Amino acid sequence: MNSLRNVLFCLLPITLGLLPASPSRAEDTFFENKTIIISVSGAGAYDAYARLVARHMPHYIKGAPKIIVQNFPGGGGIRAASYLFKIAPKDGSAIAAVHGSVITAPILVPELVDFDTDKFGWIGNITSDVYIGYVRNDNPIQGISDLKTKEMIAGATVLGTAGVDMAILAREIFGLKVKLIAGYKSSEDIKLAMDRGEVQGTMSSGWFSLKRSSLWADRKVRILFQWGRERNKDLQDIPLFMDLTTADSQRAMLKLMSMREEISKPYMAPPGIPPNRLKVYRDAFQTMVADPEFVAGARKQQLDVEDPMSGADLQDLVQQLNATPKDASSALVKLFTDYNHKN
Repeated sequence: MNSLRNVLFCLLPITLGLLPASPSRAEDTFFENKTIIISVSGAGAYDAYARLVARHMPHYIKGAPKIIVQNFPGGGGIRAASYLFKIAPKDGSAIAAVHGSVITAPILVPELVDFDTDKFGWIGNITSDVYIGYVRNDNPIQGISDLKTKEMIAGATVLGTAGVDMAILAREIFGLKVKLIAGYKSSEDIKLAMDRGEVQGTMSSGWFSLKRSSLWADRKVRILFQWGRERNKDLQDIPLFMDLTTADSQRAMLKLMSMREEISKPYMAPPGIPPNRLKVYRDAFQTMVADPEFVAGARKQQLDVEDPMSGADLQDLVQQLNATPKDASSALVKLFTDYNHKN
């Protein structure tokens, strides 16, 4: 009996070695020699951040996959989000970097959205931004108060993005004189249109994007206002649009819209991604944004890493936004729906 027991004991390691690898062991090798695609919803700062992530994030993922940036412009991120939701592979080999407006789009422009933001796997948000309105320096508009009497020709992309939405809000709720020229593919195209004199400015664009551009370097533009709830550290002399509010309902609208600034550069995975692979992304993201080397690389390109948000916190925020009471968003939805039907 003892001899038999000894034989079985010796055979046990061999038998175990012949068994299939457990799911957890199989998952450990997923990222080895893998190519990951980041679909980026815009040019300018969005593209710059994504390429920085593509260089750094593989250092924090076991298997050191290669990450490639794929530009996916159009719709202020709605197009990229739709692709990730419906078409992109769901195994963890595809993620996306989108505009913050993607998160509020299902609430504010539901008829333009074919995805459910609750079902994405949110990886994290690199930085908060401040959205600003600005005009060419040769324009007679000197400040926000001038928009009550002087018309501004504002360039923008599409409904559901800050440039269009904020312009509609300023015009319809606050009575400012804004002529909206929409349809540009990206914020970079709007800047080029300003340079050519096609438009005078924009009602909403990211500060990080502007300060990296030749328009700002050559001092060709004048900032009129900022949309945030408090003044950005770089823009202490620029008034808040919020200061124009005269009613609680107006303030509630602006607070909802300003959430885009707090989630300026969000990253997400498609619905259905295996939970352990989403965790790999979230852990790598958290390590990356806390790494002094990554932060230094960002600042070298004039990109900020301000108040980054974890994937779990971002997921919670998305769920909170999707639970926004209808009476708080219905007025905005009507504004944007009316605009869409007329245009």
